[in-house]
Amino acid sequence: MRSKFSGLAMATSLALGLSVSSANAALLYKITGKDMAEPSYLYGTIHLICEADFNVADATKTAFDEADKLIMELDMDDPNMMQSMQAKIFQPEGLKISSGLTEAQAEKLDAFFKANMGVGLSAFDGMRPFVVSGMLMSAQLDCGQPASFEGYFTQQAMMQQKPVEGLETVDFQFGVFEQIPHAEQVQWLADALEDEAGAKAELQRMIDLYQAEDIDGMYGMFTEMDEYAEYKEVLLDQRNFAWQETLDKELQAEGSEFIAVGAGHLGGKAGMINLLRERGYTVEPVSN
Repeated sequence: MRSKFSGLAMATSLALGLSVSSANAALLYKITGKDMAEPSYLYGTIHLICEADFNVADATKTAFDEADKLIMELDMDDPNMMQSMQAKIFQPEGLKISSGLTEAQAEKLDAFFKANMGVGLSAFDGMRPFVVSGMLMSAQLDCGQPASFEGYFTQQAMMQQKPVEGLETVDFQFGVFEQIPHAEQVQWLADALEDEAGAKAELQRMIDLYQAEDIDGMYGMFTEMDEYAEYKEVLLDQRNFAWQETLDKELQAEGSEFIAVGAGHLGGKAGMINLLRERGYTVEPVSN
């Protein structure tokens, strides 16, 4: 059985891959054109990576320092964001993850959480499956607390007194997953646990491709997996199109932006790079 990424981890990491012979072999891109007074930058992040693999190249640091504003998927500088997220992690309809699991699967998930988090499935049973999936994948990294590009850039923005803005709200992101049936999300979670070795191997593949800066490859693996290709338009394309409206206004305004979003949003015909080019911007890779 082929391992399947699930829920939050799939949608936030989205850095999946094919080969490293990519036309977009970079994480950092310079945006110019359309009478922009000064360049802005687009950077692809990964949401699950160990501290030992975490690196922000000098060219990226320079681009960030030159920018006047930080734009991410969510406004991580918003003091109310975590409170909003905590208020939404449980299923409003009272659905339980265990209701979609066999007895053996429930026992396995219970044992996994007890071994990795000190409490069993009952503590997480009422949560949305994609939230639990994120916890599962984080634990499967085997390196403790993962490093965070979003946390790093937010901290740097605060130190440099740069404003931080989000392309989406917490309500919107949770609404994206509400378009995927609860039972299907639970099945993805069960599959990832059933083949834990395979899930870890694909997670490492994701990290390897990210470190190779293979943007097109990252997008490609997402679309090659049948169970997620069905939701590509919801998880990627529709969000990318919506972001363009906001970004076009930001890029035409005074000042320079540093835009940091999941690397899986950059590649493909409906990816950020191509959509910006279609709007008349010049988007060029910056060597790190």
